[in-house]
Amino acid sequence: MQKNGRASLKEQIYSQVLNDIIEGVYKQSEILNEKQLIEKYGVSKSPVRDALIELCKEGVLYSHPRYGYEIVTINEKDIEDIISFRLMLEPQCLRLSATLMTKEDIEELKTFTNRNCRVDGEISIWRHWQNNMSFHLKLNSYCRNQYCCEVLEKSMNVLTRAYAQKHWERWKKTYFHLDCEGHLKIVDLLASGNVDAAEEELKADILDFRELFRAY
Repeated sequence: MQKNGRASLKEQIYSQVLNDIIEGVYKQSEILNEKQLIEKYGVSKSPVRDALIELCKEGVLYSHPRYGYEIVTINEKDIEDIISFRLMLEPQCLRLSATLMTKEDIEELKTFTNRNCRVDGEISIWRHWQNNMSFHLKLNSYCRNQYCCEVLEKSMNVLTRAYAQKHWERWKKTYFHLDCEGHLKIVDLLASGNVDAAEEELKADILDFRELFRAY
């Protein structure tokens, strides 16, 4: 039981540190240290160290022995590589999904898109990013390939950090209108059996992510 408790606490610290990085509490290239986090979260050294080691494994932090943990800056090449990877992965998963999805799956995806992506009025950059990410992960889930889904989620999490580090000051200040018509168009094309057009629409939507990084 104690082991499970420690694992749970480690996951909590991991999530809190990652969220603080995304939300700009810690800035890019800032150095974190164990003592600082132990005091902040009121926990022992073990779960903090375990969480930091996990974040290092995932490329979020870089360990400087006897000094601290540096927040890794994601460069333009990293972003381009991930977007290129998504352009290879997601369309192929879409084609597989098209062979597996039932009418019930299509309706489920349409309901999900309307519920999670459609917003009346203006929304923040952070909300906009979350809406887009949730649609792509949900769409990809219908390929029934857990490995592909996990790799896509990991890739998009890196893009989340990259987007955050570029737009930290705008997360809560910039607002704009967003609709989900592009996402719904992909769903409708899948429903009609027009997979080629759905694939092209998906690629265009992925490329829109590149413009988000170049904006402002």
